[in-house]
Parts: sequence; structure tokens; C-alpha cells
Amino acid sequence: MSGLILKLAAGEKVVINGALLENGDKPSSLRIADANARVLRCRDALRPDEVNTPVKQVYYAIQLLITGDLEEDRVLPALFREIDSLEDVFRGIDSQAIPQLRQMLRRGNHYSALCHMRNLVELEAELFRHAHLKNAMTEHQQAKVA
Repeated sequence: MSGLILKLAAGEKVVINGALLENGDKPSSLRIADANARVLRCRDALRPDEVNTPVKQVYYAIQLLITGDLEEDRVLPALFREIDSLEDVFRGIDSQAIPQLRQMLRRGNHYSALCHMRNLVELEAELFRHAHLKNAMTEHQQAKVA
């Protein structure tokens, strides 16, 4: 048997093809046999107020493709431009991250693309932390000189 297996916690919510489903009071597994089903775990969803970085903007657009709030034909060209702008940032860290993402989206594997994006969100956060530390150290050294 093939297909996506979702392991759901008690009370966990998931959106499948635009319908919000809530698991019962016990953990369970659900097999999604249709490769074209649009699946989004609510725990993986970003709220609009959390979309505050370039990677999160791409993540959110993919999320909206999954929920059916954006049409693939209309949004993919702009989404690919956004993804292209991220390539230089991630090339030195993971040279395959962006090409893999493009391939997933071209194949219509939006759920896989969203899962892939979670790794990029974490990498982006690490890059921002590193940049913040570097700026703080530079400011500290400049204060010592002054």
C-alpha cells in the first residue's frame, strides 16, 4: 500500500482538500491514498502574522496552495521568482535545497515542498541568529574603540 501516512494525535486537526478534519480522542493513523489530495496539518500551518521573513513568505504561499486559497496556475510564476531569490542564500549551505523545492512544486507535490520548507525556515532562523550575533560583536568592538 502506498500513499501518505498521517499519524494524528488526539484532537489534532488536519485540512484535506479544503475540509477541516479533527481526530477523535485517541491517536490514530490515516492513509491518504490519493496522490493529488491536498493535505495540511494545522500544527504545520503558519498564521499570517508569523510570515515575517522571505522563507516564511514562500512557505505561506505553498500552504495557501495546499488549502486551495491560491491557484497554482496564477501563483507559481511569482513563487518561482521568490524561490530564485533565495537560491544564493542557501547555495553555500545546501546546494540542492532550492532545486529540490522547485522540482517538488513542478510535480505538484505541495505537501512534500512544505515539509522541505520547514528545514529552510530553520536554516533561515539560524542565519538570522548568526547575523545578529555578528552585528552585536561588531557594535561591542566599536564601543571599545570609542
